[in-house]
Amino acid sequence: MKRFIITGPSKAINGSVDISGAKNSCLPLMAASILFKKEVILRNVPLVQDVLTMKDLLISLGSKVKILEKKKIMIITNKKDHKLTVPYKLVSTMRAGVLTMGSLLGRYPKKNIRVAQGGGCALGIRDTSWHLEGFKSLGAEHVLEKGYVKISSKNGLVGKSYKFPKITVTGTSNLIMSSVFVRGSHVLKNISLEPEVTDLIKFLNNSGANIKFIGKRSLRIKGVKELLSGNHKIIGDRIEAFSYLCVGAITKGSVKVANINPKFLPSELKLLKKIGFKIGVSKNSIKLNTIKKLKPINVKTGPWPGFATDCLPILIPVLTKIFGQSKIEETIFTNRFMAVPELNRMGADIKIKKNFAVINGEKKLNSADCISSDLRTTFSIILGAIAAKGSSTISRVYHGLRGYSNLQLKLRKLGVKVKMKI
Repeated sequence: MKRFIITGPSKAINGSVDISGAKNSCLPLMAASILFKKEVILRNVPLVQDVLTMKDLLISLGSKVKILEKKKIMIITNKKDHKLTVPYKLVSTMRAGVLTMGSLLGRYPKKNIRVAQGGGCALGIRDTSWHLEGFKSLGAEHVLEKGYVKISSKNGLVGKSYKFPKITVTGTSNLIMSSVFVRGSHVLKNISLEPEVTDLIKFLNNSGANIKFIGKRSLRIKGVKELLSGNHKIIGDRIEAFSYLCVGAITKGSVKVANINPKFLPSELKLLKKIGFKIGVSKNSIKLNTIKKLKPINVKTGPWPGFATDCLPILIPVLTKIFGQSKIEETIFTNRFMAVPELNRMGADIKIKKNFAVINGEKKLNSADCISSDLRTTFSIILGAIAAKGSSTISRVYHGLRGYSNLQLKLRKLGVKVKMKI
């Protein structure tokens, strides 16, 4: 099992990092390739474990997938009809596998599709009932059979209207893909506006789909007959960008992240400024500098353009090093504070009550042996280890490798003393 050994504390890190393509954009784009009859070319592909798992999933369904690693290009070719069963062994470690339900239903609505109920990070209940209700609004019926969702539409998919009870990123992407070939038009209301969702819409529209905004959180999807080929550059990963900015923040240093649109992180950058960091932006980069006294903050997560739930665990260790009391409210998942016991073992003073965290800052952190439990928790513990005195061992870092491309290499480039042991 892979482990990181990090020796700290790192002092005033000063450096730059090139941000990879967004994993959370790449995965739905890969799922959307099922809708195409010919070739899909994706550029700026992050070759993280979740992407490689999705590659294996597409191959298991009959797609041909070629990766040009040095160029970060993926070529997906569909020369024949896909198989219609998405196996549990590939979905169990990756939540995004559920996205194949929408694309398979969109492409093969009258056939029997079987998709295993998914896995991914242990963040609490991640229900697909809204996805299934959305499919039902198109005329699709489903049953649960031996751990698989079996879904089809006897008469094909017909456009109507569906309003999500609550904003959902994966649900929005799934319903968009299922509606591309619908008879007539389908209206989706209360949709997610995350940059990864708009990236999917841009890709589909540039490839021949007809998707238009009819309000701030509403779309009208007019069905088209077919999609042939697609070519798209994946956006930069905003969560990765925030993660490395926090390496600079926790060491009271200076970090520049390149290949990222600052507009993707409106709340995150505003919050860092409120704490007291100086933030400079250009069209394609962000730079954080520590120039004055820092202060605690109160923050609440929410759908984009709100503060991202994925950024919450990454912010917590930063706040442990800032004098005063900070408060965080989590509104999306029930288990977002899984890094807290590990950070407290390093000497942090963090108290959890239901969906709130209270951080009493400016505590001295000391090294500890830690265990990572999910993707963002991994980076949270890494930040704690960077600020802690001594050598910390972080086990189960495979969780972090699911979503951070070249994690060890990028940390070392910034000057973090990190080694990997197996």
